[in-house]
Amino acid sequence: MIDVEVHLARANLYRYLCAAVLPPRNPRFELLNDEGFRPVVATAVNWIRTDSTFHPQRLGPAEIDPASMETTSLFPDSDEIGNAYREVFGHSISKDCPPYENEYCANRDVTFHSQRLADIAGFYRAFGLDLSSEARERVDHLSFEAEFMQILLARQLYATEEGLGEERVEVCRSAQRTFFIEHLGWWLPAFGVQLAARTTSPFYQALGGFVRAFSAAERAVMDVPPFTELPVAHPDAYEPGGTCFECGLVSVDEGAEVPESTFPLEPAPEGR
Repeated sequence: MIDVEVHLARANLYRYLCAAVLPPRNPRFELLNDEGFRPVVATAVNWIRTDSTFHPQRLGPAEIDPASMETTSLFPDSDEIGNAYREVFGHSISKDCPPYENEYCANRDVTFHSQRLADIAGFYRAFGLDLSSEARERVDHLSFEAEFMQILLARQLYATEEGLGEERVEVCRSAQRTFFIEHLGWWLPAFGVQLAARTTSPFYQALGGFVRAFSAAERAVMDVPPFTELPVAHPDAYEPGGTCFECGLVSVDEGAEVPESTFPLEPAPEGR
């Protein structure tokens, strides 16, 4: 059985990721300036670097060996971070490194995109998360997908700690693996490559390397084989209505006490 510490490390790094890709003006980005959070991330990165649990036998396209992960520059230390964000992402969907899953799909059919967004939203709702009345981003934004993985890990840890049964633990574990394969892991390395190449900012260059190594580490933990292709971004500003979340997700299991969620979201309506 994988140690609880392994899952805590994963949860903290997903929490880091979902804040790091937000605009610096977003209040949630301030988590990266929290002096208490920084050593937590450093500890998690060091764990991944040294623990063979996180090291896959083979790397996929553009992945980086988790043993080479570093904490240098993983946190912004300059007042110029706002300019660096605009350099990378611009004021609309970036044509080179969009932080949206659907922009990496080769199929540009509108119906196909709508179905994928609906599937992502279905994952969220299955775990008690629903659309906010103050939607700001699409459901396929990297910050939301990372937050969703954090919540799944938090629920798994809670179910284990409270002795809620192997069935509940397995539901969370299975959802992580399926969501990673279908919606998160396949495009992370491509995003990381473009992110590092598009900027001169040490922070965003380090973030690009981080996601490429973290993707490989997650595959190792969940026993996912390497993805075979490196997708190319095809942004087209496709944003169908009714598919956006406010900045965040939150656990709504009754009685569940999970690590603090970075992004509050409205609970799903009863009956879901």
